[in-house]
Amino acid sequence: MASHRNLIMLVTLSLLMKVALSQNGVVMGKNIFKWWEMFPKIFVYVSNDIEGGLDLHSSCIENGNTVVRYRGLILPGRTREFVHFEKTFWGRNRYVCEFRFGGETQTHRFTIYRDSRDNINKYQCRHCFWSIRRNGPCALNSHTGRYDICYAWDR
Repeated sequence: MASHRNLIMLVTLSLLMKVALSQNGVVMGKNIFKWWEMFPKIFVYVSNDIEGGLDLHSSCIENGNTVVRYRGLILPGRTREFVHFEKTFWGRNRYVCEFRFGGETQTHRFTIYRDSRDNINKYQCRHCFWSIRRNGPCALNSHTGRYDICYAWDR
């Protein structure tokens, strides 16, 4: 009985593959061979918009890993690519960063990329722009062209 099910499943899958290949990879208007669109490359950019002309020191870790993925300095008024990565199949990408302003010792923590926030309602942030300010980070709103989606620092 189980072998019959396996045979039926194999025949069904073979027929589906034959149909897909006979349509040059186009099934229901979608190109099934564009698999890379399922795992897009994400770029995160950060601007130092701290008042007073202070340098922005930062370090980030990926998905709770203890290895620092990014560490760097962003000069006042400058923007730089912060991290880039490929989206995972399970959609659990997360980058947590610590920021320090100028020579201050206090650090501020924020999750600069989180799938549950930055990939919602059929919107995928592929080029995510952030403005780091003293009171918290603000994301670039693609509808207004302004950094008006602001968050408090993580606790």
